[in-house]
Amino acid sequence: MSTKEKPTSATEGVSTLAEPYFNLVDEPWIPVLHVDGSESVVSLRGAFESAEAIHQIQGELPTMRPATFRLLVAIMSRALGLPADPNDWLAKCDDWARVEETVSRYLSDHRDRFWLRHPDHPFFQVSDLGPATGEVKGLEAVVADFPANVQAFTQRGPSSLKHMSAAEAARWIIHAQAYDPSGIKTPDRRDPRAKGGRVYPLGTGWGGKGEILIASGNNLGETLRLNFVGADGRFIVSRPDDLPPWERPHPGPLAEFAEPAQPHGFIQVYTWQSRRLRLVFDGDDAVGVVLSYGDPLSEQNRDSLDPMMTWRYSKPQSSKFGTTVFMPGMVDPAKAVWRSLTAWLPTRAQNKTDDQPRFREPGVLRWIGELHKYGVLPPELIPNIELYGVEYGNMSATYSDLISDSLQVPPFLLEEDAIDAAQTVIHAVDDADTVAWYVGTLAVNLAKARGIDPAEGLRAEAREEAYVRFGHLFVQWLDRMKADSEWHLARRAWQETLRDDVRDLADRMATEAGPRSYFGRIIDTEHGTWMTTDLALGHFQRGLRKTLPLAYKEKTDVTQ
Repeated sequence: MSTKEKPTSATEGVSTLAEPYFNLVDEPWIPVLHVDGSESVVSLRGAFESAEAIHQIQGELPTMRPATFRLLVAIMSRALGLPADPNDWLAKCDDWARVEETVSRYLSDHRDRFWLRHPDHPFFQVSDLGPATGEVKGLEAVVADFPANVQAFTQRGPSSLKHMSAAEAARWIIHAQAYDPSGIKTPDRRDPRAKGGRVYPLGTGWGGKGEILIASGNNLGETLRLNFVGADGRFIVSRPDDLPPWERPHPGPLAEFAEPAQPHGFIQVYTWQSRRLRLVFDGDDAVGVVLSYGDPLSEQNRDSLDPMMTWRYSKPQSSKFGTTVFMPGMVDPAKAVWRSLTAWLPTRAQNKTDDQPRFREPGVLRWIGELHKYGVLPPELIPNIELYGVEYGNMSATYSDLISDSLQVPPFLLEEDAIDAAQTVIHAVDDADTVAWYVGTLAVNLAKARGIDPAEGLRAEAREEAYVRFGHLFVQWLDRMKADSEWHLARRAWQETLRDDVRDLADRMATEAGPRSYFGRIIDTEHGTWMTTDLALGHFQRGLRKTLPLAYKEKTDVTQ
């Protein structure tokens, strides 16, 4: 018989349930795509049991994947114990049947902490959480594809949120812990941070702070192995007390960690409780939610605590704190993933700003580089690096856009000592950026030659077209790279490819500008400056020669 709980207000107190319901260990709640193309829904135990037959995790939104996947990585890391080195990694996870058996035993040991509904310790929730004022919120409070003000990502209607299955509710609360927007929230009635019945913005969930990567293999088992990292205490941190929520005392409604919070390792960060939540049930369906702030987590210099996140040097933050500060990579939906590759490569290969590398490579990619260096990865494996992120709206209080993209990266590029190879790739991306800038300038100059006052959008559109063209060429060029490539020849080949492609683009742009631009116009009456098609192309060609010098050298000069 189902136990029913009606949404309650603060004045009525908080009702609890005597009957645990829906255990995530055994009940199916994770949508997956199988290697054979079929789809199903699996439990936590089932995800590990069928990992080598599962292609990838799915969900209502792309960001469901990293939120759920990081939970699986935390479980696997605690079950197996972290590898001490690449050889230990191979010993721990090469035999998947043994991995599955060990993880299954671990899940059985902690099964009681994975009830979605429980009178004392519901999963990723607080059992007696209650709002200080007002009613329990509707489920739209945690459903990211139905923000309160704008249906940003789907055509889901309000009526579909009156009831929700336990399986879907589980997915959304895990997603909310990672990606919930900032903004004013209704506090628990005991929260000392409350002012006038409100808690003022404390930031988004941790996953929403930046870009999250998943190094993906041919199936879920391979993907879990690739993201199963060792902790050296420097580049990746996990202390003995780095415990996930289900191995710690159940949290109360207040912040668990003193501010500023100091997580004990990446397992805590992967499962960070940025919110305090409680689902409200009517029978077996979720019908409402209590949502307030949990533990805020500052972004500065957390690179060793989140090896799946990208990291960039921040001059403003370094000036503010009086020390070198690295921040999570900024989410930019307009930036194709190949242009982000620079941030994934070894720190030692990075260009520098203020004598600091522009980026620090994510710990998981550094670890994969070590695995490749030690020869413990399958020789044919080329990881597909998936990139996920959320762009928020004003004051990070609403969702604005999502990013989900991927790029295959040869693992030799991730080795710490692959400086020449990595710098070749970094310079190639820089070449493309500069040439795209010249394409934008060409578009502006051709517009001026026609007597048109060019809007800034014209430059951006031309650059975007160039990036789309360059992206296809870059992926083809990257696919041809091998560990024993001659890097000066690879760089020359890339510059020649860019030169040839962008010449065709420039010729087309000049033709489309029409005869008016050939005659030109005076664009600076004070100095009598003219702009014509030929002058615009001349400026463009000079820029190409400056940016792509190797493409204009004699073929016999192979040392350059």
